[in-house]
Amino acid sequence: MSEAMKKLHTDGVKIQVGDTRPRVFIMPKNEAKGLMQMLQKYEIKDSVDWRESFDGILKKYSEGGAVVKAERTMAKMTQVELAKKLGTPQHVISEMENGKRPIGKKMATRLAKVFKTDYRMFL
Repeated sequence: MSEAMKKLHTDGVKIQVGDTRPRVFIMPKNEAKGLMQMLQKYEIKDSVDWRESFDGILKKYSEGGAVVKAERTMAKMTQVELAKKLGTPQHVISEMENGKRPIGKKMATRLAKVFKTDYRMFL
């Protein structure tokens, strides 16, 4: 191993990319400045949490219900079609979407299989 590889960069900058499966990079400060200058044009300065944007919908419906409706709409599926795939009456889908019926882990898992996504989205 070369001497450069053995040396620890204690004066480096730690950069983490990603939330769910983050990757961490450590690089010298002088190189990090150049990286930051390059990334500036992609910076989002006025970002807000998606819940703030959909506050009215989330007050009217539950968060899980809004996700069910969004997934169903993106899949171009009616409540009746989704109900058939889940083996449940249509009114159950309506109640979930309107926040009148909680979405438990079992139902979230079934929804996730239909929409090919993570069950935690619906909880």
